[in-house]
Amino acid sequence: MLIKIETLVKSQKHLVLATCGQGLPHASLMAYCVAEATPRAGGEFWLATLRGTRKFANIMQNQRASLLLDDRSVAGEPSLALTVEAECHPFGSTVAGSTVDEAAARAALVARHPGLAGFLAQAEVAMLRFVPLRYQLLLGLTETFLWSPAESA
Repeated sequence: MLIKIETLVKSQKHLVLATCGQGLPHASLMAYCVAEATPRAGGEFWLATLRGTRKFANIMQNQRASLLLDDRSVAGEPSLALTVEAECHPFGSTVAGSTVDEAAARAALVARHPGLAGFLAQAEVAMLRFVPLRYQLLLGLTETFLWSPAESA
């Protein structure tokens, strides 16, 4: 199942970021890249947003969020949906023995999404570093697989 997760993460370029602030949920379609596509290696998700957005305010209030990826654009295969429960950490901080430079994350995001170069050059853009806590993979409508990096360490 970890290979299915890795394949899904590598094959998609957008996800839905779900945050919560002031008791209200909020969902945003976001471009992303990952530090490592293999969940076993940590698989941090890197995203960018403007500091004045609702999602940014929500994350500053509550660092925990959910990320949703799916393969609905792939025809003929059973549908996969991946929910990643994650926590936002500042770049430069050490998480699970790993420190990530914000400039490197920004460059990786531009490499995966060249159309974002102008957006990412803006001073008011904040880079977001989400570290996965738990993965839930749904295969079709009924088969579920749960995996936590912390439980596997």
